Amino acid sequence: MTDGTEHIEPAVVRAWVAETVRTLGEARARIDRANVFPVADADTGTNLFLTVTEGARAVGEVPDGAPVDTLLLAFARGALIGARGNSGVILSEFLRGFAGATTVADEPVGSLRVATRLEAAARSSYAAVAVPVPGTILTAADGAAVAARLAADAGADRNGVVLAARSGAHEAMLRSPRELDVLSRAGVLDAGAFGLVLVLDALCRALGVVAADAAGTDDVATDGLRLGPGSSLSVVDGTMAPMTSGPADEDVTDVTASVTAQGSDVVGPVNGAAPEHAPVGIDGEFEVMLVVDGTDGTGTPAPSSSLADALRAALAQVGDSVVVVGEGVWQAHVHTDDPARAVQAARTAAGGARLRQVCVRHLPTQVAARGLHGHAVPTPGEVPEHGVVAITSAPGLVPDLARSGAVVLLATDQAPTPGEVLRVAVDTGARRVAVLPGSEDAAGVAREAGGLVGTGAGDLRGIEVLDAPTDLHVVAALAAATLGSVDDVVSLMRATLDDVRAVQVPADGALVRPALEGLLRADDEVLTVLPGRRVDPVVIDVVAGIARQRVPGIEVVVLDSGRDHADLELGAE
Repeated sequence: MTDGTEHIEPAVVRAWVAETVRTLGEARARIDRANVFPVADADTGTNLFLTVTEGARAVGEVPDGAPVDTLLLAFARGALIGARGNSGVILSEFLRGFAGATTVADEPVGSLRVATRLEAAARSSYAAVAVPVPGTILTAADGAAVAARLAADAGADRNGVVLAARSGAHEAMLRSPRELDVLSRAGVLDAGAFGLVLVLDALCRALGVVAADAAGTDDVATDGLRLGPGSSLSVVDGTMAPMTSGPADEDVTDVTASVTAQGSDVVGPVNGAAPEHAPVGIDGEFEVMLVVDGTDGTGTPAPSSSLADALRAALAQVGDSVVVVGEGVWQAHVHTDDPARAVQAARTAAGGARLRQVCVRHLPTQVAARGLHGHAVPTPGEVPEHGVVAITSAPGLVPDLARSGAVVLLATDQAPTPGEVLRVAVDTGARRVAVLPGSEDAAGVAREAGGLVGTGAGDLRGIEVLDAPTDLHVVAALAAATLGSVDDVVSLMRATLDDVRAVQVPADGALVRPALEGLLRADDEVLTVLPGRRVDPVVIDVVAGIARQRVPGIEVVVLDSGRDHADLELGAE
């Protein structure tokens, strides 16, 4: 560093990135426990950690000697593409705002510039959310920006501004239960706000400074937020309890916070009882995340604000928890009851921009898997051994595939990449993931993804690609998986896939009959028909009639592919 007082140099940015990953990684489980808003699915800590891990990966690819802004933009861009969940998407936009507040790549970043960056980060974060909610990561971002500007205007140096920002975010986090009732009823601070405090805390440590509420005390937490005895509170094991310097799995007595008439926090045990675990609703059956690529392969981005606003407005018509972030390339997030409608809304709003990395999760399954059982405070269990990824190009199949417990990757305007398959495999949260590719091309890509498993892949340790070359193989495998125990999932799917036969034919009567004659066997029990939207219903009736004539008693199941073509996929088992 050439000037330890005023300049943030590249080495500091790299140290901040590394410290952010380390801090959020260690605090991940604790933040997960405090995750009750917008959905109590116990994954905010994991989402934030995976988001910054992707940002760190991008920074690691930047050559030595790159200026500060190049590193900050790489951190933001990597976080944007790798963002998970509501808070992860918002954090990526916070980083983008922080990175983009200057146009001179190597201009020194002093105290006033740091304050300007934090203000830009807060504005970007708020603008990204269709319906901003107080008491969340947004409020913490605003608290950081306001405190930073006051400190800068008062003449504070760079370190003083960063410390003020961290304290402002911390104070906003402590107020979160007064601003968001679900937090108060659950007895927790906002998980996303806590994550942002840790990001700013990591910046303090990268600069070699210690937060004021930790200075002069012996109780300095080694795993994130620094607190002095009795000075303030943090999220530990999902409750508002003092942070200690003990191990991450140390038991901490549950406490809750009440608010006096003057608005100050009075914290202490409530007759020795844990806080009330109030039921929390789900604001949409599915979480849909997708990337809109406005560069269209030319490197020239579409008008950023108009496309982002159009995406935000379109998704707000089909769901809640809408966040759209980015510039040139956008990451969109929505909770919805209709994934296909959300994807179509995004496609319409995006105009000529391409959709990719469309990931869909079933939120009630996620909540159940985390052991919430209708209560606000999550209780994350051990990392599951097995997870499933389903890849399909049929929008109509997505809801049922996701309801079966798979994380779904919808192939839209282009084939999935190995990185996208790796992403959804990580999103299962499991150590070992079975991929149902749905096509031969996707199978090859998934095998490439298996070779990418390593550092930065969360809990993932391996990917197995099953022999599921069509959508109907995927459907049959997941139907079988729901019939057995978790430990038997992969073996059940393998056994089922061995028995499935499938064929795709044009919806032409002259071709359908010979296709069925070659497909059906006397002992078949089920014929599954997956028609395109342009197939005449009369043709489907003909298919069913032929099948029942050749195999009396066979069950004919018709599924909506949601694809705009006139072909039929037929599967027998």
